Amino acid sequence: CFTGSYGKVMHKSSGSILHAAATLPMATHPLDRQNLAQYHGSLRLFTPREILSIMGFPPSFSFPPDVTLRHRFKLVGNSISVTVVTCLMRYLLEHCR
Repeated sequence: CFTGSYGKVMHKSSGSILHAAATLPMATHPLDRQNLAQYHGSLRLFTPREILSIMGFPPSFSFPPDVTLRHRFKLVGNSISVTVVTCLMRYLLEHCR
């Protein structure tokens, strides 16, 4: 989950969190969001660039240099998935004439 407020703070309802030091499958050992302190040093939020990649933006896409990190998180959190929109538009153009 990446919303406009993603990146402000990391707590149990922060949205998507990357567990960088996970050695066991998350399906069998899910992250305990009630006690995030136990994972100190191994958790991090996704960067705006990583979120853009997940959402299908091309690697060539970039923000203007004067856009702050805070605003980058807001912009990507309020955007839509390029991949999903592409599929929906193709379907609509082919089947809804």
